[in-house]
Parts: sequence; C-alpha cells; structure tokens
Amino acid sequence: MKIFYDNVSSDYSYPLSKKDVKQIKKFIDFEIWNKIRGIKFGCNTKTTQEGRTVKRGRFYDIRINFCLNNMRSLILSKEKKYISEISLFGGQLDFKNNIITWRILDAKFYALYILLHEIGHIIYCEKYLNDEMNGKAMLSEEQWCDNYAMKILEAIKEKYLEL
Repeated sequence: MKIFYDNVSSDYSYPLSKKDVKQIKKFIDFEIWNKIRGIKFGCNTKTTQEGRTVKRGRFYDIRINFCLNNMRSLILSKEKKYISEISLFGGQLDFKNNIITWRILDAKFYALYILLHEIGHIIYCEKYLNDEMNGKAMLSEEQWCDNYAMKILEAIKEKYLEL
C-alpha cells in the first residue's frame, strides 16, 4: 500500500504522517489492510468531501481531503452532524470567518477519524454489500462507518498517546 501527499505550499501541512498511518495498521484486519492500494492526502480547498473511497477491481483507493493552513481549515458545512464532529474533536469554529482553528493533536485525531471512517466503508462493502461499492452510501452505512471509526480511534488513543 502506498501513501501519497499532494504538494502544497509551506503555509499548508498535513496532520497525519506516514508513520501515523502505518501505526493504525495494527488495528485493522490484515485482509482489509491489504485491499487498500493507496491512501492519498490532499486539501479541501475545492471540495466539501473530506474522505472518499473508490473500489478498483479487488482493491480500494482512499482519498483524505484534510490539511491545515497555518493550523486552520475551512468550515465545509453548517450541518449539525459536521459541526458536532468538529467540536467533538476540539476544532474551534469561527463562523464569521468560516474557519476552524486546530491544535495539532486534535487535527491529527480528526484526520485519523476520517481515514478510519473510509476504511469502515471498505469493511462494510466486503461484509454487507457483497463486495459491491456503488455510488453514495446510505445513511445506515454512514452511521456504521462513524461507529467503527470511533471504536478504533478510542483503541488507538488508549495504546498510542503520542499520536
């Protein structure tokens, strides 16, 4: 599995390093991990979609669109679920300027949550959708992936406080 990062200017940074991503491997089923062909990190300056998983043959590609510009990111939605998640992970919302200010550890955990949510889609597809990933996920799938991501994230927090 390859991990890629889009090139960004020096004002931008990615909260998750390759080392961080490799550490979560211990928490993911071996078969699922080996079905991930690549994880690509980019910025969410042009999209409101922070995570996306695409199936290509037997393998999956994951894209995470979350980076920081001087420890800030854009508010991508006014939806209650999104705002609640940002607050849960410690993001400081500034609606007037449409930005979220992050501490690095909070941003790291939020980025991990997005990544684990996307891995959850792979597991859900393999387990419940007969290996078929088609278009936009249903609400029940999104909730399952949210729960999966939080469960694994809590286990990671317990084991690796240095993340």
